[in-house]
Parts: sequence; C-alpha cells; structure tokens
Amino acid sequence: MKKLLKGAAVTVVVMVVLIVINMICNMNGHELDSVSTGVVASVGAMLIYGGLDKNEKNKDNQE
Repeated sequence: MKKLLKGAAVTVVVMVVLIVINMICNMNGHELDSVSTGVVASVGAMLIYGGLDKNEKNKDNQE
C-alpha cells in the first residue's frame, strides 16, 4: 500500500508541474504537443518513482 501511495504522490506532483508549464506556455502563445508532453510526464514519473524506491531499498539494507 505504501508503494501505491508513493506512486500516486509522484504522479500528482509531475502532473501539477506539467499543468503549470502548460499554462505558462499557453499564456505566452506557445502550443505544446500533447503526445510528447504525455510521454515526458510518464517517463519522468517512472524515473522519479524508481529513484525513490531505490533510495528506500538502500536505507533498508544499511540498517
């Protein structure tokens, strides 16, 4: 359950950051491609979650 909540939290943070970036770009007249933005969001979330999970495993092994 802890991993599910951590994954959900990472996804929410990545989506909020992308929404802010998208709003800034739209106010300045730049249109972002939704396909590439979606790919970047999903890959970024997976990398962040993988890093957090790896750090947690390292802490557990040191104790």
